[in-house]
Amino acid sequence: MEKIYIIGGSGFIGKNLVEYFLPLYDITVIDKYIDEQFFSNYPQVKWLRMDLVEEKIPREYETPDYIINLASIVTAERDFGLFDGLITSNLKVLLNLYERFKDEKNLKLFIQFGSSEEYGNEGSPFRETMRESPNSPYALVKQLTVNTALMLHSNYGFPAMVVRPGNLFGKYQNKSKFIPYVISQLKNNAPLNVTPCEQKRDFIHAEDFAWCIGQLIKNHKNAVGEIVNAGSGKSISLKEIIEICRNSIGSTSEINYGAIPYRENEVMDLRCDEKKLSQIIHHNIKFNINNRLKEYIQSL
Repeated sequence: MEKIYIIGGSGFIGKNLVEYFLPLYDITVIDKYIDEQFFSNYPQVKWLRMDLVEEKIPREYETPDYIINLASIVTAERDFGLFDGLITSNLKVLLNLYERFKDEKNLKLFIQFGSSEEYGNEGSPFRETMRESPNSPYALVKQLTVNTALMLHSNYGFPAMVVRPGNLFGKYQNKSKFIPYVISQLKNNAPLNVTPCEQKRDFIHAEDFAWCIGQLIKNHKNAVGEIVNAGSGKSISLKEIIEICRNSIGSTSEINYGAIPYRENEVMDLRCDEKKLSQIIHHNIKFNINNRLKEYIQSL
């Protein structure tokens, strides 16, 4: 059975990837924080608690066929004081992983995660060939890490690729994130204070996203050295999301649109072009956000 290392695999996305890949691969999760309660349900998954900023994976651990690097601090804040922490959690981890596995010939694909926020306000749909225009410290550090991963491939033959996800939601997501927060408030018939919510986002359910990653791994020879968007290819306004959830729940919550101002340089339409992903994996991308939202509501 082929081996996968999921770096930062104890978080929201990592847990969904673990459950998706469980029947297919020998999985090792490496993370600074390990949710032992979660992994107790999957004793066949190996895990290692390690801070990859300071440490390297021991040599006695066999080289995997694939590495998925999720390690990152995710934030929507515009505070430039966040740079040091963001660089540490993104760039230093990438470089440590490169140093550890750069000479390992069995490694077929290293997936580094970027962000669709790297595109900034350049205009939807975002294509991988567009020049990035990051408008937050998080997006800027992501771009730096993406460029480093691609440089390691082009200069040294490291089998890296970059995935830029859309806006993920699903099981195990932090309750403070937009969709889980909205659903929680609506289920409690509590008021919602939000922006005007006209901004659009490319939402993708975590299980659909895991399928995309699985397809990229299956087609790794076509994926090495590439930047690939992974979303639904469609954008939907936050207002539509709220109204779909409110109607599905039958909530009597008062929605106070405009109670919160937009962030500075708010991206008003974040939609990822999915043609390149479709070409690499030889599948059309067709995800139904409405159905996925209703399924997610029922699961909470």
